[in-house]
Amino acid sequence: MNNTNLIKEFFYGRIKLWKSYWLVGELLNGIILLIIFNLEIYILNNGSSVSQIPFLDFTNLNFISKIFIFFWTIFISIGIWRAAENYKGSIIWIILTFIIIAYRCYSLRLIFFN
Repeated sequence: MNNTNLIKEFFYGRIKLWKSYWLVGELLNGIILLIIFNLEIYILNNGSSVSQIPFLDFTNLNFISKIFIFFWTIFISIGIWRAAENYKGSIIWIILTFIIIAYRCYSLRLIFFN
């Protein structure tokens, strides 16, 4: 399976829920956000976020970084949401996943409006 098929499988919710949530939604998402944060500091010379490292304040990021984070979050949220819809296990995991994904999308407003 090549990378484009893997991305397509994730987006359409054909990857197992635990893999979608933990590997893409948490692990890969955390890595992407740390990469963006480091690019802001070292390449775009946006050192105003350096004092916020323990809390990763994304309100001071460059507009392009904010747009990328917005679309990245929408992409992973759709993939995880669809994986939860296809999940055949306990309803509690589906409900918890929907709550977490809804909160993640709702909190996107904080990077644009503080």
